[in-house]
Amino acid sequence: MARSAAPGIEERVVRLAATQPEWGQFSVARALREEGLQISPSGVRSIWQRHGLQTLYQRVQAIAATGRPRPAALDERQRAHLERIRRRRQLGKAASASASTGLPYGRRELLLTVAADQFSRHGYRGAALKVIAEHAGILPGSMYHYFKSKQDLFEQVHHAAFQELTARVDAALARSADPVERLRAACRAHLQLLLSGSALSGFARIRLFTPPGSALNARMMRDRRAYEARFAGLVDAVAPPGSDRTLLRLGLLGAINWTQVWYRPGRLTPDAIADELVRMFLGPGAAGAAAAPPRAAAPAARRGTGPARSPR
Repeated sequence: MARSAAPGIEERVVRLAATQPEWGQFSVARALREEGLQISPSGVRSIWQRHGLQTLYQRVQAIAATGRPRPAALDERQRAHLERIRRRRQLGKAASASASTGLPYGRRELLLTVAADQFSRHGYRGAALKVIAEHAGILPGSMYHYFKSKQDLFEQVHHAAFQELTARVDAALARSADPVERLRAACRAHLQLLLSGSALSGFARIRLFTPPGSALNARMMRDRRAYEARFAGLVDAVAPPGSDRTLLRLGLLGAINWTQVWYRPGRLTPDAIADELVRMFLGPGAAGAAAAPPRAAAPAARRGTGPARSPR
């Protein structure tokens, strides 16, 4: 004979949410009725609502949040949910710790960061939305809540990358009115961000190196031109008489961008390298050209591998 609903029925529903999070309200009610506990599917849902367990996502998240041991019977779907939660938390903490622009950081920004890394590694065609969603800790279908398509995601990553680069350079420019010092400050900020390891800055570096030409590139040239226009103005203000200002600007930016390929921590700091490059490109006759940069003390141990090292 079926027992009446006992005071412990709510505890049993919550416990099933932890051990069988993929069960819906009908499955839970059916299982409990087989145990002799009378509860309707709507009754199960009412208990879930009181405990914040209405969705599969919330139930799996609750397992991770409370620190309860994972049930031995977790199936592949449950383990995938737990892995997505773990990835999202790790990426969110890392992104928050490394944020440099003061821009709001949320799920959309996390997706942009992950996508920037995937696009940088595999290119537009090689990067898969499914993999981006997996690394960001969300379901693939959830991508479309934030971005209309892969192309939209790529364009938004491009815009965010140049927004971060522009914000860093503009902050550096605001600290000085001297033309040469402003160019040095912009180059320092640009180089610091490129060497920071940020996924967005790495993507911006690749896009700066990518020759325009494809239809996809053409739609995003506005970001690139706006950023390069800052350096065009800075170079115009200090270029030696008779010099080709376009070649000077492109050569300086190219030298700075190429630094990330060979740079290893050594005798010159990133700021010193930026100052030296400005001095080399402007030449000793330019008004206010920087003197040779001071050398930084060599660290006890070098990071990275390979023969490339900063200038000695």
